[in-house]
Amino acid sequence: MEKTTTQRVRWICLCLVFATALHEGVLAAVTDADTGPFITDSLDGDMLELRCTAEKLSDPTATITWHQDGPNGTVLAFAISSDGDAAAGTLKFTATTSFNVSGTGAVAKDTTYACKVVFGATTLWQAVVTGDPTPRSLRLTPDRAQLYYGDILTLACPNYGSQTDPDTLPADPLTVPSPQVEWQVNSTDPWTGALPAGASVEDSQLIITNLDDSHIGEYYCRSTNTYSAKFAFYDVADLMVAPITTAAPTTTPTSGTLNNTGAIVGGVIGGIIAAIILGVLAYFGCQHYSKSQTARISSQPGQSDEEGKLQSS
Repeated sequence: MEKTTTQRVRWICLCLVFATALHEGVLAAVTDADTGPFITDSLDGDMLELRCTAEKLSDPTATITWHQDGPNGTVLAFAISSDGDAAAGTLKFTATTSFNVSGTGAVAKDTTYACKVVFGATTLWQAVVTGDPTPRSLRLTPDRAQLYYGDILTLACPNYGSQTDPDTLPADPLTVPSPQVEWQVNSTDPWTGALPAGASVEDSQLIITNLDDSHIGEYYCRSTNTYSAKFAFYDVADLMVAPITTAAPTTTPTSGTLNNTGAIVGGVIGGIIAAIILGVLAYFGCQHYSKSQTARISSQPGQSDEEGKLQSS
């Protein structure tokens, strides 16, 4: 019984591992943040060019290849260039392949192209698939939930494949050709590209400065490539006045500083009071002295009286 349970647990673990690596029939890519591989694409007429770059390699025997239908599929024709030095850990490979996505000889839709890099015992790979755009509306700024009057609002419309969580990197291959992104406020047929004053598009991102009531509405992004046009939207509503905040003091005085300050203020106030009291005392002293002098002078006999006394004697 114990053996059967152990085998069952092993099978469950294997199934979980396989389910983690397999997402809607396509194995999840294996990449490195520094090395890659990194895939970019460009469209020239009917011809789509795919470029795969692997960077910061230190193995001079490293290889890079393009495959159709997954990393272990048919090897494609491609051009390769290298730069840097493996001994210094700066070896860089770029592999380029191209094919028609429309017109005569076009590849089938939903075809997977994988770039694989092998060095030592390590195998890394990334893939793309020909197909419809998969846009997701995403707010870049501000990063808080509530929108306030005066905000700078930045919206993006990235291509996310079929990944359900737009905040994570896609496990499934991104679709190519990379789409062209356009924006407009509210849905119209036909598409007009109309935007309110204060809204502009830069590098496929919608930027609205000094957000106010004139900007309330649904902002649609139209993502277009060879195969179709797809839409996503972001709703701008319920603007609020930003709360008033009081700036915190840059430094907090210590108890010693507070005690010293109190002593200084107390000394100054005491000095002022003492000066006032001395001034009052001096004033009344002067008044008293002046009155006593006046009384003394008025009590002395005058010169005419003395002369009269002498004459009568």
